[in-house]
Amino acid sequence: MLEPPGHLPRIPKQFSEEHARMKKVLAFILALAMCAVFSVGCTKIAKDDPAQMGAEFEIYMGTKVMDLDPAIAYTDENAVKILSLIFEGLTRLDENGKLKKALAKDWEIVEDSRTGEQRLEIVINDTYWSDGSLVQANDIVYAWKRILDPSFESPAASMLYCIKGAEDAKLGLISIDDIGLYSKSTTKLVVEFEEGADIDEFLYNTASPALVPLRENKVASYPDTWSKTATDLSTNGPFRVRKFSSEPSEEIVLERSRYYYLNQEVQTEAIDKYVTPYRITIRYDIPLDLSLVYSTAETDVLTMFGNRELFYVSGLTAATAAKYGNDVETEKEASTFVYYFNLNSIENAELFQNAAVRQALSMALDRNYIAQLVGCDTEAATGLINDKVFNTSRGTSFREEGGDIISAAGDIEGARQLLEENDIWPEDYEDIYIVVRQDEMNDSYQSQLMGYVSKEKAIAQYTETIWEQLGFSVVINSLPAAEYDEAFATGDYDVIGLDYQMLSVYALYSLTPFTRDYNGGVRMVTSSDPDYDASRGETMYYTYDEHRTGYYNPEYDALIAAAFAESDDRQRAEILHEAEELLLSDAVVVPILFNTNTYVVSSELSKLSTNYWGYQIFTKAQLKDYVQYLPSVRNASSDEDEE
Repeated sequence: MLEPPGHLPRIPKQFSEEHARMKKVLAFILALAMCAVFSVGCTKIAKDDPAQMGAEFEIYMGTKVMDLDPAIAYTDENAVKILSLIFEGLTRLDENGKLKKALAKDWEIVEDSRTGEQRLEIVINDTYWSDGSLVQANDIVYAWKRILDPSFESPAASMLYCIKGAEDAKLGLISIDDIGLYSKSTTKLVVEFEEGADIDEFLYNTASPALVPLRENKVASYPDTWSKTATDLSTNGPFRVRKFSSEPSEEIVLERSRYYYLNQEVQTEAIDKYVTPYRITIRYDIPLDLSLVYSTAETDVLTMFGNRELFYVSGLTAATAAKYGNDVETEKEASTFVYYFNLNSIENAELFQNAAVRQALSMALDRNYIAQLVGCDTEAATGLINDKVFNTSRGTSFREEGGDIISAAGDIEGARQLLEENDIWPEDYEDIYIVVRQDEMNDSYQSQLMGYVSKEKAIAQYTETIWEQLGFSVVINSLPAAEYDEAFATGDYDVIGLDYQMLSVYALYSLTPFTRDYNGGVRMVTSSDPDYDASRGETMYYTYDEHRTGYYNPEYDALIAAAFAESDDRQRAEILHEAEELLLSDAVVVPILFNTNTYVVSSELSKLSTNYWGYQIFTKAQLKDYVQYLPSVRNASSDEDEE
């Protein structure tokens, strides 16, 4: 029988079924082939890489950080450089300050139709901790509740006070488990807010390096060591910490996390899909420049960079940066180098409790001269808050709007006159001890004779000279990192120099730590304490604690409270400018320099990016012809040369 015109011939049923089966088989084979092509085609791993893992390279990043707890590690600018590589928060800020999704996959603001209250529901991406465990919404909940726990002190606490019940929980008035923060599922986080909370501002704050998730089992099981050794540290960022110890000169080794966003069930993705380099070793055992630094080392950072043994160098000073010529780059950091005056000093409490003394000591310092001394495009600090902080929104500058609060030029005669007017005679007081962090590899008496002084020590030596001209006796106490951290934590100092990190792009959260009510610290009061209030009817209770310097000004606290309550952005900014002026007039914190990240990158290393905080991101870094620099290949070449 002939088929009608325009119709295809009928195919027997058995052939039709066979054809369908063949199509399925071919489709499956094609899918596998496409997966293979995708996996191999997107990789940057060279075919002649013996281990097929990717580039390994060494870098130098200044002094070693001894604690990587993201909730508290903010007295050294180098801490954020590393934290940005090993942890990932819900959001991030690009180099222009624009908010981007990171761990957060999506979010939605939901309004309760009955109460009108708003809550934020955040869905997180599927990714894993460096130990292979799934990153869950509960990891965010745990990290934030830890900051809000009455027993834990963190300057990040005020960024979470917009959460319903958070401030009451900090004071122990309600259980930490009763606040408006919980996980709805392994991937969904729910945040309920206090009335009037700015949810957009809160989302920006989730980009803070202090608000990243943490592994509860690690922190709880190893409370004293989890952030200080590679063994106990779990990270959720692009790199895991392979090697890290309390030895000051021992390197920190970062390795690509094989669990970072890679599908763990169907392993068809290239292992370097999200993180290009395999291993980054941060060296701390080599001096910067043997022509300027006294050391028994056989080589230095300058030589190793020239020999393509180091591919990135930061932490440069004016003297060492000059050797790299026009290759040196600088980025403004979101930190300010400051001095804290200790009002509870064991030997000099009376001296530092006098505001006129603090004002005179600050007034005498020539910040323009200090900026020239340190070099590297650092700027004299004319306020505490720097250019990275918004005035009202992205694109506005709190510093530019507020102008200069303190003079960049020193006035030693004015300082001397202020002391005399207040009957302060420097010879009547004990030595003033200035505590600074020691650059253990480079700082020494011999190095100073050769021409090298670290930033912290250079500023301290200048300060010593100026304050002694006022008649004070000054001693510089340069401490190794671990001892410095201990002195800072216990208040064992008269004056201490530190990098004050902006934890948010909003000025409020960099000014709250100097209050009593919002600084993130509370203390237990018992019936034996002199300030115990029996009328409360409790044998013990929590109360707000003063700033670690001993500073407390009710007027300043009232301004910060007013800023928290103000919903109009411009009105709030005006209040905060007034608060900053009052804080710097009280002069318990003395801004010295606006920090910069000064660095040099090898021409062989590319695809580095910069985050808003001013630090380099190595996630997509590519080392040209990297195989020749692999340790195994280099060692083999060295053995051949010896033969």
